[in-house]
Amino acid sequence: MSSEQQQANHDHLSQSSKETLTKANVPLPPLANFLRCYVPITRCQLIKTMLTYLFISDLNIYATRMSESNQYNNENRDAQGRWYELLSPTQVLTGPVPNNVQTTRKEHKKRTSHGNRKAQHKTRRRQRQRQEPMDQTIVEDDQLNNDINISQSLSQLSISQRNPKKTKSTSQNNLSEQNDLQQRFKPHYLRVSDKILKRMLSNTTEDNPNIGKCLDTTEKVQLVRQVIEATNNLYYYGLQRQLWQEYYNMGMKEDVWERKITKSAAKQHRTCRSYGLPKHIVEERQKAIRQRIQHGINELQKYTIQLQNDLQQWQPSVDLNILSTAIDELVRRAQRRLRQEFDYKTRMLVFNSNDHHLITKFYNLRPDEEQIYIAKKIWQTIADVLKTKGQEEILRKRIYLRRLPNKYDKLIDRSLDYIEPTLMDDVLDKDRRASLSSRYFKTITQYKFDLMTINLDIIQHVIRGHQQLLDDLQSQLFTTCNSSLIQMIKDREEAMKQQHEFYLKYQLDTFFDEAPTTSNE
Repeated sequence: MSSEQQQANHDHLSQSSKETLTKANVPLPPLANFLRCYVPITRCQLIKTMLTYLFISDLNIYATRMSESNQYNNENRDAQGRWYELLSPTQVLTGPVPNNVQTTRKEHKKRTSHGNRKAQHKTRRRQRQRQEPMDQTIVEDDQLNNDINISQSLSQLSISQRNPKKTKSTSQNNLSEQNDLQQRFKPHYLRVSDKILKRMLSNTTEDNPNIGKCLDTTEKVQLVRQVIEATNNLYYYGLQRQLWQEYYNMGMKEDVWERKITKSAAKQHRTCRSYGLPKHIVEERQKAIRQRIQHGINELQKYTIQLQNDLQQWQPSVDLNILSTAIDELVRRAQRRLRQEFDYKTRMLVFNSNDHHLITKFYNLRPDEEQIYIAKKIWQTIADVLKTKGQEEILRKRIYLRRLPNKYDKLIDRSLDYIEPTLMDDVLDKDRRASLSSRYFKTITQYKFDLMTINLDIIQHVIRGHQQLLDDLQSQLFTTCNSSLIQMIKDREEAMKQQHEFYLKYQLDTFFDEAPTTSNE
């Protein structure tokens, strides 16, 4: 067959194939298979054939999209053939979106199942309720325990210091945090230096003030230190036993070991959310403390026997009775703040229990909604009055002792950053600089106390406002409640005042008298 005939057959087959594929509107075969259908051709013919194939593919894709677009427009036109009124303003400007594009977008926006949301919210609420603090008092603690000046007198000698940082309390770690709070007030004699320990022993007894000189070696000091630490632990375990015995006695007396109310109810009635602990926890703690006490007794006996044997060889000698008395007096003085903390917790436990009982008795009288509202408002106002009076008393004592909160000092002392560079100028001689600095600091100090005096005046105005509101509520009380309800409301009012009086006395006694502390100098 000649080359002209082959070329003619090729052109005829190519043209017929194009027409057949175009009319059938079917996807074309891959380019490699498409080329295998033909006899060998030249390079120019190959390029021409490939371009023809690509052109036909583009036509098919365009025809398919136009067909889908027309179908979409027909489905979304209104009765007058207008489709733009059925679309959003954005779609009117950009035109309708093809179905295949919408399908692709929907595939990317598949919603995932998150389970039963209502049950999940309910579970989280229960967890939050279990994680609320277990011991809240009526009056919130004032954040005034920040600046503590340390005295070097004997009454201020010890080894522990309070951590002013507040920590969040939950039901899981409430007991551990309670122990941590008590541990802050417990002296730790194993951490104090030998020099401080000997000075403390010498200052605790008048019979032998030179008792510290007898401890002239490291071995002697270490042995006495072990006896002091064992005595300190034994007294500490005794205080713990008294506190947990109070928990046990209250649970047995009321037959209710742990009482809780909701957070909103506690806020409305100005009371604590809960008091007491579960019976199994109280019994476990009592058992653990009994074991610790027995261990402490054995440890103290061991070190005491060792000390008694070694005292016979000490030079200069020291009497065992004098040394034992000094150790006992040292531990008792250092644990004064710790005993105050345990006594406070024990008394507040009784106050909180009594407060919940008074509220329960009030509701047992079946008051109506108006009477309940009046009672709540009276109790809330009384709590506000007592809280503000407590702030006033603490502020008065601060002014009297000239001991300001750190926030005042930090706020006002920032002005030093601006004046100090000026005072250090070389043109000022030494005497002139000292005079100006003295005047500046006196002015700043006077300004601080003037500011606190203004604060005191503001607090007094707030107290008068609360008292006026309380008087108005008291007048409404006699017109809305019977004698039984009035007496019950007044009984709780009196109980709230007694509780706040005890709380305020504790604050004033301990606020400026932290657990005695000293530095290892």
